[in-house]
This record gives sequence, structure tokens and C-alpha cells, in this order.
Amino acid sequence: MKIGNVDVAYPFVLAPMAAVNCTSFRMLCKENKAGLVYTQMFDVELVKNKNRREVKELLNIVEFERPVSVQLIGNSEESIIKSVKKVEEFADIIDFNVGCSEKEILAQGYGAYLLTNPLRLEKIVHKIVQATSKPVTVKMRIGIDAQKIVAVNVAKSLESIGVAAVCIHGRTVQQKLAKKVNWTIMKQVKEKLSIPIIANGDITRYPQGIDLLNRTGCDFAMIGRGARNCPWIFNPEKTQIDNTEIKNQILRFIELYLKYENRNSSQEVREHVFWMLKDYTTKQNTRNVLNLHYIKDIANFVRKL
Repeated sequence: MKIGNVDVAYPFVLAPMAAVNCTSFRMLCKENKAGLVYTQMFDVELVKNKNRREVKELLNIVEFERPVSVQLIGNSEESIIKSVKKVEEFADIIDFNVGCSEKEILAQGYGAYLLTNPLRLEKIVHKIVQATSKPVTVKMRIGIDAQKIVAVNVAKSLESIGVAAVCIHGRTVQQKLAKKVNWTIMKQVKEKLSIPIIANGDITRYPQGIDLLNRTGCDFAMIGRGARNCPWIFNPEKTQIDNTEIKNQILRFIELYLKYENRNSSQEVREHVFWMLKDYTTKQNTRNVLNLHYIKDIANFVRKL
């Protein structure tokens, strides 16, 4: 399967998640057969004035995790294009965020706010497509609210200006991350477009992702919060894993973190470890890992479970 000229070997995709998608987490997901991984979302106002070294350090992409999609968010055409030029050297795909529904993001006219003005959105994305030779994708929601479902029309307009794929989060802006995901709208988008469609929303198990693909006809399934807790969710051979394998996965994450991360944040490590201990069966209080201040102590905590 391809997105533009980029080969994607497996049908499951790691969603962009702020404060989650560090390099080592992306690598662990890739080891577990994620076909494509996204960076976290980057505000173009923070990227546009960085030099090459700073951008390289910010993204911290290593060859093993490719293909990688770098996600940008913003609404200033000038800042967006400057940022595209800064990141394109390091990205395999450039994604534009039209899905974030956080209050502070909407207040800035970013993310899903742009669905309120499809013509402006089309203009911005067209300029991104013209500015880079890398495939451009858009991650969007199905609409503003139940009375303003715009996914099919917006996706068709994006296809017409050269977008290589569209990711559909099956909720409205009003829903945020609550209530049921609308698979029907995702199916309708796929039926109307010829480019790849990525379906996104509440996949917590591998079989559920396969069911989503089968029912909607979409080309890829994107996994976010389900992958945060279980980076092995992408692997069909690990639909049921025991304590030993969970421990191995966590220790592998720490190993990757120490080798590839360009910062030394025990907070980041302990949060990831706590998330991954969600399904670990033990009488011990796994929240105790959040009190540890050194990465070596976190690793020892895991080994002794």
C-alpha cells in the first residue's frame, strides 16, 4: 500500500499524540508492526524560526522508524509554509491537523476550527501541496456538530487539490473524544474518494481495527490512546500477551529511550511505563512508578514486578 510515493507495509498507523510520541515510543510501535508512525503535533509558530539543527533535534527521527509523518498545526499561511520547508527534509509525509478540538486550539483558529471555513482550509492545504514534493495528508473530523457533517465534501475538495490521503476521525468537533465514533461517515468518504483513507477512532484491540477496515473499506486504521497503553496493539501475533511479554515491552522501551532519545526525562519514561502497566496483573500498586526520579530506578521497579 502507498500514500503518495511512500510504501506503507502494514495497515495500522500510530496516531499523532502530544506528549506521547517520543522517538523511542514511535520505534517500539514500529517494532510491533505499525505501518506508519506520526510525530506529535507541532505548532508552526514554534517551528518556523528554528534552524536546521534545531528542527532535526526537535523531530529526532531515526531511519528505523520510517516512514514517518510529521504533523503540523496552525492557520497562518506564511508560518505554515515556512514550517513545511523546515521539516520536509526529515519527513516522509507531511500531515496538516484539522482534527484537534482542544479549547485553546480552537480559540487560536487552529485544528478543527478550520472546518468552519472549508474554502480557507482548501486554500491553505493547496499551498502546502505546492510548497513540497513530499506527500501531503490531512487529519480531520467528520464535522462541527451533528447538524454540520462536512467530511465527504471537504475530503473531496482536498483530493482535488492533490492531497495524498485523508485521515477521518469519526467524531464531530463538539464530541471531542466522547460518545460513539461514526463508522458510516468514514465509509461514505472512502466510497467517494480514490485516494487512501485512514479511519481513526477508539480502536483498543487489533481485531477491532480489522473490523473497522472491513466495515468501512478504508485503507488504514489509525490508533492513538489504545497504542499509548499497548504499543503492541499493531501486532497480530500479540493480541493476547502475558505479564512476561508486557515487562519485556516496557524494558525494550526504556532501552530505546536511553539509546535514541536526545533528552533524559525520567518523567517521560515513568509516564510511559505507567501507561504500559495498565494490563499488567499484580497486587503491587503500579502507581508507585510515578514517584521514581531516575530512569535506572524505573527499570529496576519493572524488573522486580
